[in-house]
Order: sequence, then structure tokens, then C-alpha cells
Amino acid sequence: MKSELIDHITAIFKEAEYKTLAALHVVELATKQETQPVSDWLTPTELAVYWRCFNKQGVPTTSGILSWARRPLDQYPLPHAYMGDMMRFHRDEANQWAKEEAERRRIENERRRLKLAG
Repeated sequence: MKSELIDHITAIFKEAEYKTLAALHVVELATKQETQPVSDWLTPTELAVYWRCFNKQGVPTTSGILSWARRPLDQYPLPHAYMGDMMRFHRDEANQWAKEEAERRRIENERRRLKLAG
């Protein structure tokens, strides 16, 4: 019982630490962005920061962004371009894709819910 309580409290503190690090990272990045103009073309890491995609250590994570960009054409890939060998994302196109992707997911979740209910 005592070890379960210790494990539970430890998990709570780890979660608080994660959220604190992520919040501090966002504040730090926002402070930097206030002094730097935001580019129209973003690297995967810049897009992760812009969309606030951070791992538990508060570091921007690009794995989802890269997998979305590499989807087959029939699966609505995240629009991107290459500048030399560097992948870049146009901010406005990425934002539009995110809105459309959220709607696609909403519709798919509704279909699943109806299928389970029926």
C-alpha cells in the first residue's frame, strides 16, 4: 500500500515536471519569437515549436510532423516542399492542413461511434 502511494505521488510529480518544462519552453520560445520575425517557410522543428509539439522533456518533437508529411497522396499528406535536401512547410498551408485533418478525424471518429452504436 505504501509503495503504491509513493508510486502514485512520483507519477504526479513527473507529470507536473513535464508540464512545467513544456510551459517554460513555450515561454522561452515565445520570448525569442517576439524579437524574430516568423518565417513563412518552417523547418520540421520550427513547425513543431509553432504547433507546440513537445515531448516529455519539453523538447520539440517532429516524428508526427514527418510521418504526416510522408503519407501517400491518397491519405492527405501534410503539404511540404524541399529546398535543396531540406524539408520545409509553408505556415499557411500547414495551418490549413491541420484544420482539414481535424475535420477528417472528427468525421472518422463519428463514423466509428455510429458503427459501434449500431
